[in-house]
Amino acid sequence: MIEQDIQERIDPRQALAVLGYGQTSEPRRIKGGWDTLLWRFQTPDGRQHSLRIYFLPGREAMAERERIALETCAGSGLPAPRVETVGQFEEMPAMVLSWCPGYPILSFVERKPWALLRLSRLFGRTQGQLHAVAPPAEFVSTAPEDWVSRVPPQYVDLANHASSLGLRTDTLIHMDFHPLNIISDGQTVTGIVDWSGAAAGDPRADLARTDITLRTAPVPPGPMSYLLNLLRVVMLYGWRAGYREAAGTLPDYRPLKAWAGATLLAEIERVIDRPNVWGTQRDLEKLRRMVSVWAREIGRPVAAATLPSP
Repeated sequence: MIEQDIQERIDPRQALAVLGYGQTSEPRRIKGGWDTLLWRFQTPDGRQHSLRIYFLPGREAMAERERIALETCAGSGLPAPRVETVGQFEEMPAMVLSWCPGYPILSFVERKPWALLRLSRLFGRTQGQLHAVAPPAEFVSTAPEDWVSRVPPQYVDLANHASSLGLRTDTLIHMDFHPLNIISDGQTVTGIVDWSGAAAGDPRADLARTDITLRTAPVPPGPMSYLLNLLRVVMLYGWRAGYREAAGTLPDYRPLKAWAGATLLAEIERVIDRPNVWGTQRDLEKLRRMVSVWAREIGRPVAAATLPSP
């Protein structure tokens, strides 16, 4: 596997030295996104940081998008990692970020399922606060085409339908806002992470993407996986309530659910067979079926050829 080969080749200490961090604790590998390798380390002043390397080919634009989004967060006061250094290691984009203390909200739910509703409302309020932030000019210049088009070729009609809905481009959207990308200390949100899909867009698009992720994305394997699947409805309810608390209203994002599902399909299809991805072909087929259902609801039936074999 490409990732395994690169992991064996990369020495995080060498990468940190290239980026100007000559004296650090032993970097500790942590789980990250599908396109990056992550390490946590400490500098002599006691501060914690993360090293992020975009190891797959052709990820330069993705790294640049994340940098711009994080700098926008810093300027607006949103909780997110702060960019400390940007560079390259062995021709791969790399950056050092400040460390956000805490754990993903989903981890707190696994430990304390009775806190699900409170944490879900916190999750929703944070997204409402995010949608009050103006996007950077670099994102506006390519919107909405750059994010509407993130669907597999067979779902292009769903992208065309989305484009016909009078999409806004005046707010910062995350496009992967889910409970594994929101870091919390159990009381507040300390960081919103994984901004590689960020854009200047329409809150409805971001909300649709969060909705379909909460409904269909596979949960981490473990003793709590069955309960987490059962609690999806509670999380959806709390997320919507929290969003209304922060934004005042919840826009009708239902016409964009089929499109949002197709964007998630585009991401999952390219990584489903990798060993660090806990989703299965069965999960992928479930999402395809749901996209078909949502497409019929808006009068845009998906061609039978795009559906999974029985």
